[in-house]
Amino acid sequence: MDAIGHPRPHFVLVPLMAHGHMIPMVDMAYLLADRGSLVSFITTPVNAARIKSTIDRVKDSRLPIRFIELPFHCSEAGLPEGCENADLIESLSFLKPFFEGTHILKEPLELYLREQRHDPICMISDFCLPWTAELARKLNIPRLVFHGPSCLYLLSVHNIQKHRISDRITNQFEPFLVPDLPQQWPIVVTRVQSLGFFESPEWEEFQEKILESEAAAEGVVMNSSEELEDCFIENYQKVMGKNVWTIGPLCLHNQDNSYKATRGNKAVVDQHRVLNWLDSMSRDSVIYISFGSLARKRDSQMIEIGLGLEASNRPFIWVIKESENSPEVNKWLSGGFEERTRERGFVIKGWAPQLMILSHPAIGGFLTHCGWNSMLESVSVGVPVITWPHFSDQFLNEKLMVDVLRVGVSIGVTIPTYHLRPEDSEERLVTKEEVEKAVASLMDEKEEAKERRQRAKVFGMKAKEAMEEGGSSYKNLTHLIQYVLGHQNNNLEE
Repeated sequence: MDAIGHPRPHFVLVPLMAHGHMIPMVDMAYLLADRGSLVSFITTPVNAARIKSTIDRVKDSRLPIRFIELPFHCSEAGLPEGCENADLIESLSFLKPFFEGTHILKEPLELYLREQRHDPICMISDFCLPWTAELARKLNIPRLVFHGPSCLYLLSVHNIQKHRISDRITNQFEPFLVPDLPQQWPIVVTRVQSLGFFESPEWEEFQEKILESEAAAEGVVMNSSEELEDCFIENYQKVMGKNVWTIGPLCLHNQDNSYKATRGNKAVVDQHRVLNWLDSMSRDSVIYISFGSLARKRDSQMIEIGLGLEASNRPFIWVIKESENSPEVNKWLSGGFEERTRERGFVIKGWAPQLMILSHPAIGGFLTHCGWNSMLESVSVGVPVITWPHFSDQFLNEKLMVDVLRVGVSIGVTIPTYHLRPEDSEERLVTKEEVEKAVASLMDEKEEAKERRQRAKVFGMKAKEAMEEGGSSYKNLTHLIQYVLGHQNNNLEE
């Protein structure tokens, strides 16, 4: 019940089991709870363990968020035991079973929801989980689709498929203009840079299910804002023919450092040690380097990155995830690099408190894989980026940052690197000289760099305003809740 005795609206959030999909939906759970809703956040044992700090904090705060651990029997899905998150997939042979196998959560989720005295009034589920559409129909509640990428990416892919670009452009590396975008933003890409999710013959059946479930959804929820993608959002809503609510950047919902330090997973480094190191650095002087939870690089590429950072003569924080910290890379790091850069370098081997780091005034730039969460986290705190896309939506996210918002510098990568087998990639080696040049371009005191930093800070202020009471994203969340409550009232009257 709320403060005056009315039942709280009960939202069910069902994320895909991947860090980039779970993190913004945890933020969404907080936002809905702060606005008076009860939230059931669906997860599995392995993933619940990873966000234990967040779960404990919710319990202490008494926010009306329930983290529901459902059993995920990996063997039933044809997966190795414990493979409950996309970053635990170690072979391409398990990729399809992982996505298709999520449907085994349907039965325990239905059982849980039918046992609740407080019936749900809405389900918000990841677009990768088409089985949730049937469950929502059985429960007679509206289902909203959550899309994690930028709106530019979603609109571009829709338009490319609508115009059947692949029928007339057979060369995967031939540049073309994305059709039907607003005239002021001509975006040129290649086919390998603009593929839709699951756009290949072996995924055809699964993609069809996704498209059907999305067509049946009551609306779309997006982690973006009108201030960042206004014209693309307007166009996307028209082509979808349904409500599109942008309620982000979701990462701005909580500005407490203790929350930022544990957001997404438990960090391997003490937050106070990181903050003390950053406090010792000048404002806007540090470059932060991280490539997300999925993108993996060859040993030779990791060494080139390190050599480029060393040659830049600038302070840096470099995050090397476990899958990249091979014996060869670790040997190279300890063989002289860490000693030579110890006065200005901070290497984190494992999960890092990214949002906390980016929010610090000493951070002046971010070398990123262009995952949408990372892009939003950076622009939300006014930090410009060096873009190094790897796959999926990341090349179009780069276009948004570099060509539209003009807060980024491209390192020049044009061919995807697939995270499960980077050794098979056709991507060329990015040299230490290219890394050094990109860092200098982003961080130097030339007029172009100063203007880029100023634009980033302006967008950071606009992002914060969007999330504050009266801002565009705040209003959109209000409209979303009102829409769902109106849907519930109509059902009661019937």
